[in-house]
Amino acid sequence: MIHSAAVSDTGRKRRSNQDCYLLNPECQLYQVADGMGGHAAGAEAAKLTVTNIDDFIKLVDVSPEVTWPFGYNIQISFEQNALRTAMLLANLKVCQAAEEIEHYAGMGSTVVAVWIRNNKAFWTHLGDSRLYLLRGGELRQLTEDHTLVQEQFKRGIISSEEVRTHSLRHVVTRAVGSRDRFEVDVQELSLQAGDLFLLCCDGLSDKVEHEELSSILRDGEDLQTTCQSLVDAANRAGGDDNITAVLLHYDV
Repeated sequence: MIHSAAVSDTGRKRRSNQDCYLLNPECQLYQVADGMGGHAAGAEAAKLTVTNIDDFIKLVDVSPEVTWPFGYNIQISFEQNALRTAMLLANLKVCQAAEEIEHYAGMGSTVVAVWIRNNKAFWTHLGDSRLYLLRGGELRQLTEDHTLVQEQFKRGIISSEEVRTHSLRHVVTRAVGSRDRFEVDVQELSLQAGDLFLLCCDGLSDKVEHEELSSILRDGEDLQTTCQSLVDAANRAGGDDNITAVLLHYDV
């Protein structure tokens, strides 16, 4: 059984909240998106992203024999194919909206989505929204940021310390709303009793160090309170951006 909770906060510096989260316990799909764009375009991009991903996953969850508009990769699981297709459909919808509505031009969103099915977790992401797993007291980051500084780090151009403070750390290399072709990362793992997943935007991960994240998650009393504790920690550290945290706890 999956228990979930979420908190989203504007933060201390922004006038509006362009993050969006979606909890769908019926088909056990959970998402966090961080919109980009002025005049409320970012909020619309984030909403379109999670809604379109949710729509396709709900469809394939009850009707597996659907049309696969972007093909079907037999080398990965059905669930991974579904998340890949959902992401590409969301990208298409955001691009269409940006073309049709003038003040939506250039809008986009990062996103992380987790689908719990058949005692496994399947996930996908674009940009720097992240997925973490706390298992056996150890916190692991399961996603790798799609950012310019992460690419530079992998090439040995900058150090891990520079990644957190680099002036270009918020430049994403993949996002929903991109007209360039991109790969959709999809992964999976088998669940274990007690697994605790954190989905979050960069407004949290930028401000709260890994060790503090781990401590808050380990010491949390209940999911809702723990979500609020995470958001509070980001606000104490400056609250420069919108902050969203979603927690999923797996209990057999």
